Amino acid sequence: MHSIDIAVQRAAELELAQVPDQTLRRALLVIADSVAVATAGARTPEVTALVALDRHDALVTPADRPGAGHTATVLTTPRLRAHPAHAAYLNATAGTSLELDEGMRPTGHPAMHVVPAALAVAERAHATGADLVRAVLAGYEVSSRLFRTFRLRPGVHPHGHVGAVGAAVAAALLDGTDPVAAARIAATSPLLSVWQACYDGATARNTYTGHAAQSGVRASALARAGYTGSAGALEVAYGQVAGEAVDESALTAPLRYDDLGITRNYFKVHSACALSHSAVEAALSVAPIRPKDIRQVRVDTVAVNLKIDRQPVANDLSGRFSLPYAVATALVLGRSDVAAFRFRPEIAAVAERVQVHVLPEFEDQWPDSAPARVSVVTGDGGTTAATVPNPRGHHTRPLSQAEHREKFATLMGDGRTATVWQDRLDGLLTHADCADLLGDPPGEAA
Repeated sequence: MHSIDIAVQRAAELELAQVPDQTLRRALLVIADSVAVATAGARTPEVTALVALDRHDALVTPADRPGAGHTATVLTTPRLRAHPAHAAYLNATAGTSLELDEGMRPTGHPAMHVVPAALAVAERAHATGADLVRAVLAGYEVSSRLFRTFRLRPGVHPHGHVGAVGAAVAAALLDGTDPVAAARIAATSPLLSVWQACYDGATARNTYTGHAAQSGVRASALARAGYTGSAGALEVAYGQVAGEAVDESALTAPLRYDDLGITRNYFKVHSACALSHSAVEAALSVAPIRPKDIRQVRVDTVAVNLKIDRQPVANDLSGRFSLPYAVATALVLGRSDVAAFRFRPEIAAVAERVQVHVLPEFEDQWPDSAPARVSVVTGDGGTTAATVPNPRGHHTRPLSQAEHREKFATLMGDGRTATVWQDRLDGLLTHADCADLLGDPPGEAA
């Protein structure tokens, strides 16, 4: 049996009764976090305009007047409905628009590929909440094993390819399709995503996860229709062409309930590329500093973070993928929220004073830690420095329940909906029917 097939089969055999309580709780946090991040992302101008165009073309319809087959929630305000594949596309696209989606190391973001696909299919299938949690855990496990197996070549971005395989597994488990067959189909048509789009601030890059989530849902339908996939295609694409296989044992290892992939994730509290987060937190600990008082900034960190050692193009997304700009933002504003990363020329000027270096003693700690030390030389010649080994939200520095709820409420925007949805998602393991999971609070129109 092919190694990818083994990984899928083992994940598909996952039994919720054997999953430790703390891991189940983490899965609930991952699902809730993904919903909130996607809901906030759906308010960005590009997603709002795209949804309006799709509504004009009847690809999405109001929740109280859904079109034929429009059984899945689009996380807009007001809520809309679409075919599960299209809902997964829109929600996953929205989910990376603000750079707040969770992830794991070595670098990958399984949840924003898997959760939108799983949610959409769970709504259509009237699955229980427990079924949804199991599907997300299995899909995440497959994606995380694939992310550990392949090392991508410089320039290849981690969105849009192996995450689609995890999405296909989750979707297949929820609608009764053979998950191995669906995973093979998703593996046969991966998306080649590149970092250059992030550097340029090309917002079409946000659709990488959307295409992958949609591919996961469609892979299940293609399998039922009789299409077949190649288990070896992904190994050629990402083991030879766009990367190399460095740990095939990650695919074939037995399923360990005490060490599922989702337990080693991180949640993001800074609205920027995760590679910048340790440095951002170090900068925040010495901020704010007036731009005119900043003479020079040195960032010592790990080599992988050199991917974003670059000056930004003059737009928000490019700034989120510039380590110098992210550090400058934290130093000047003393914040790292969504609004902080609106592009500001005065912060770009400070970013030009930021130099990034690899420190061997830090490099030895990757990927368990991603340390960063930020040293600021001020106008009077004084130096202030701070070091962060891992950012808040990393599994070694977990957020409190209150912090998770605060992030959820802030991103949702609507306080009443946030409270109702948070309670439903907290109780997901006993929720009877996912078709009403994301409905509006009682008494509110869609």
